[in-house]
Amino acid sequence: MQRSRRDRVGSLRRFSRLWKRKVVDRRIVWSAVALLALCALSVLALNSANVLAQEPDPNWDAKYWGNATLTGETIITRKDAAIDFDWGEGSPGTGMPVDNFSARWERQISIAAGDSGNYIFTVEVDDGVRLYVDDELIIDSWIVQAKATYTATVSLSEGQHTIRVDYYEATGEASIAVGWAREPELPTTYWQGEYFNNGTLEGTPHLTRGDARIGFDWGEGSPADGLNADGFSVRWGRKLQLPAGDYRFTVTVDDGVRLYVGDRTLIDQWQEQPATSYSQIIYLDGDPVIVRMEYFESTGEAQASLTWHSLDITPTATPTSDGTPLPTSTPAITLTATITPTATITPTATATPTPATPTPSPTATPAITWQAQYWNNRNLEGDPALTQSESDINYNWGEGSPTGINADSFSARWTGQVTLEADEYRFDVVADDGVRLFLNGVKRIEAWNDHAATAYYYTLQHDGGNLSIVLEYYEHLESAQVQFSWGVVLPPTPTPTPSPTPTATATPDPRATVIVDDEDTTFQRGGLSTTWREETEGYSDHLYWTNNNDKTRSGYNWGQWSPQLDAASYEVFVYIPQNNATTGNARYWISHSGGFTLREVNQSQYSGQWVSLGTYVFSGTDEDYISLSDVTYETFLSTKVAWDAIKWEKR
Repeated sequence: MQRSRRDRVGSLRRFSRLWKRKVVDRRIVWSAVALLALCALSVLALNSANVLAQEPDPNWDAKYWGNATLTGETIITRKDAAIDFDWGEGSPGTGMPVDNFSARWERQISIAAGDSGNYIFTVEVDDGVRLYVDDELIIDSWIVQAKATYTATVSLSEGQHTIRVDYYEATGEASIAVGWAREPELPTTYWQGEYFNNGTLEGTPHLTRGDARIGFDWGEGSPADGLNADGFSVRWGRKLQLPAGDYRFTVTVDDGVRLYVGDRTLIDQWQEQPATSYSQIIYLDGDPVIVRMEYFESTGEAQASLTWHSLDITPTATPTSDGTPLPTSTPAITLTATITPTATITPTATATPTPATPTPSPTATPAITWQAQYWNNRNLEGDPALTQSESDINYNWGEGSPTGINADSFSARWTGQVTLEADEYRFDVVADDGVRLFLNGVKRIEAWNDHAATAYYYTLQHDGGNLSIVLEYYEHLESAQVQFSWGVVLPPTPTPTPSPTPTATATPDPRATVIVDDEDTTFQRGGLSTTWREETEGYSDHLYWTNNNDKTRSGYNWGQWSPQLDAASYEVFVYIPQNNATTGNARYWISHSGGFTLREVNQSQYSGQWVSLGTYVFSGTDEDYISLSDVTYETFLSTKVAWDAIKWEKR
């Protein structure tokens, strides 16, 4: 090191002597100095450019047009600090119309090396929107619509990315809000549990800890010191990686639960209830998937558990940690940012009601031995008062009951298994009062409320092999009856049709437009029969309506429209009648091939017109439907909710 220093000093001294003796041409030297200065300035400029590249302008470059097509001369060009506007029936600024305008926002964001990963973009909009990330269209809903929420997940690498948002307003209310957040990093060996001292998962968690498993029975106690024994809620999250295949997830809770697997809302039973189990099957592709479970406890007993197993192998216990003590406090992560907005009610009634007597199945019900259990309460609770084997479920007790069981307020569960050939089967139930049917652990008929003798059915395309069947029933007051049967769905007998007369135009696709009205057989409704109202107005001069519920109450009313669709993309429209539709928060659930989507519609804004709920890909099965309940979260009985017609137009 010292020799190198001496060499540098000697070189400088020799250069100084040559300069004084004019051996070196001073013009050359000055040129060299200038060149070195330019290089230094270039380096400084590059460094400054890098700094600027890492810190782009946080504002949006905004342009506004006086038309809905983003064309022509702009009326307003400005910087917007955020895209978070609710103009109501007004306009974005001076010179802009209140209807039929459009806007475009564009900006860059910079992702640091340690922040690369999946980001969830969320848009809430009324009316049309398109969102681009690096020129890739990730959200596309360029339609007239009531306020709707969309999300999309995008992988962002280190560096700069361009975000562009296009928007247009047609008529009525106008609003748009755009945001994004990184998908949270969750543990892989334990559950991150966030515990709240309220029943709504709101605010800052009182406690954040690691839980080895979700398998709790707190009784009438509390999960931890300082937490309420009643009126608390929990959110668990973790990243799970399993081999590709079908998996059955099962939850048991008292009271409410929501389960999310990836971007699917798998189970949604956000309601007060005794200990109840729910199961759903989902295919996992082998990639890591985020699993989230939300739970709330109201009063009384409290318990929550979650298990899963593969349907391709012998069931095993849900993987858990090895029992190593887990941290009692971890950095809080807000999981709600990654959850597509959900509702407190998921359309669970997948059954279709029929007349009071079910249509006979075309083939006889196969012989099966049922394990029957009866309880002297309506909740299937405690030890059964009677257990016996039965060969058939075909009872009409009138005002009586099974031997040794209460005449009123009893419940029963029948469990059996049968081996069937691959085919399509129809399952029929008639019950007075409540009934639930589970096929291979999946609830297929849900009518767990007081009602007169009513028939329901469910059709299942079975791949062949064993099928487990569980039927649950309760009786409250007066008459008691329950019947259950099933058989193969036979194809309709073909009828001769005359040869078509040649025409100049092609025959239209009969399923290009499908309408299900409230008087059609593929519309079903449930709840308290005494609160339903009907009017001779609306689409096809008929509609149903009820006053709203402010929360999920026992006997809330619901309706479901089930179309016969091709496996294709359809835009969905709901008909809002002129009268008896005053709610500002009608919550429509769309069941499509990608899962469930919630659309909230202000029915009071429309009068005798079709309103779009968006475009979705449907599976062409009985899992395609739209449902609506009277739970709007507005002041109790303050508004009217209308059920009229739904239209699907192929896109």
